[in-house]
Amino acid sequence: MPTQKFRVSMLIVVVVLLAPVVSSGLTHEDLAVPEETNHRADEVPIENVTFVSAQGKEFPTGQARLVAFDTATNEPIWIHSKYDRYMDVDPLGANRILFVARDGSMDKSAFSFDVTFYAIEMNWRTGTVLKKFEIPPGTHDIDYLGNDRYAIADLSAKNRVFVYDRSEDEIVWEYRFRNHFPASAGGGPGGYTHLNDIDAVDNGSAFLVSPRNFDRVMLIDRKTKRVRWTLGEEDNYDILNEQHNPVLLSQDPVTVLVADSENDRVVEYEKTKSGWKRTWSYGTGLDWPRDADRLPNGNTLIVDSNNNRALEVTPGGDVVWKVEIPFEPYDIERPVYGDEPSGPPINELRKNGTIGTKAVGQERTNVAERIDATYTYVYTTAQWVLPTWIGPLEFNLLILAALVIGAWGAVEAFHWREWTVAKRMRFRQGDN
Repeated sequence: MPTQKFRVSMLIVVVVLLAPVVSSGLTHEDLAVPEETNHRADEVPIENVTFVSAQGKEFPTGQARLVAFDTATNEPIWIHSKYDRYMDVDPLGANRILFVARDGSMDKSAFSFDVTFYAIEMNWRTGTVLKKFEIPPGTHDIDYLGNDRYAIADLSAKNRVFVYDRSEDEIVWEYRFRNHFPASAGGGPGGYTHLNDIDAVDNGSAFLVSPRNFDRVMLIDRKTKRVRWTLGEEDNYDILNEQHNPVLLSQDPVTVLVADSENDRVVEYEKTKSGWKRTWSYGTGLDWPRDADRLPNGNTLIVDSNNNRALEVTPGGDVVWKVEIPFEPYDIERPVYGDEPSGPPINELRKNGTIGTKAVGQERTNVAERIDATYTYVYTTAQWVLPTWIGPLEFNLLILAALVIGAWGAVEAFHWREWTVAKRMRFRQGDN
């Protein structure tokens, strides 16, 4: 049997490993919103404003928020944190924004189904709510079409995109994916489609949509409900792997910019006669990007979710602007350019002589990089439910403590088994 000295030593090791974790929990304070921050909302011209939404964890921690940054100084000038989840945000001019938020109740359990999602139109300068109405649970994106009509990406069990007339309180158009695609087309975490984006194209005659679990971006004709074109295919991860928030940069030729999330890159594709051609990519240091917008100057805004940051990169891959924002930023917008700016495609910039090369992210090829990628995936996934004070150090110490406890338990179990077998042998020998 293990000696008393061995057991005391193991206990001391576990206590030493867990002490910083306990200390961090006792001394940690969740992020607070400075009261004076929102007083600066009128001080910064719209040309210098950048909005970033942060989704937040699976339980209320105060980290879900919608932030307006001063682009020149990187300082927050306005923060909204009433709700416990923020997703898409769309600028509707200099003072108005439309955003998706969840519930706002801080007394519900982490996995409660009793939650409500809202579409909220607000004058962010004054904080006045102009419109607020319920939308399907889980909704990531809603776009304003004008005349009090909204295009909504519904990733609930209905798996549909639809147009809602708020004035009449009725759905005036819808497209259900299960009516057009087999069950094998999607599925996995987040349901059949896990729709995360919808954008009106050609004055609302078509919708660009992103069913994440289809590994595809597609343009749906509003009148015929036929798919005009598709980028990507299920499980062909060389093209796209569970993408988010595509934007149509050009119709001639068709060019799409998309956050290729599970491939940890942002990519641009151009449709040619022979198929889709990747014309640009950026992935250096990215970890699960979920939004990308092309600015008029050719730079690209990116939300780098698992790295808790938003950044702006040049066509050549240089980072020229960056802010940090926990937890899990989702969407980024510069309202001076309107909703989902669609700046020039890379090939257009090349033809104009603006750039000469494309930016390419690092590929994970060797064993060490794959191990690091696996560890990063485990850590970032665990962060969705871990308390906010569990950072990389605390997480590593928890893993080490678990390994020590596991090894200790294995030793105890082995010796217990040996002792039990020996006892049975002595018992049998005594009977004989």
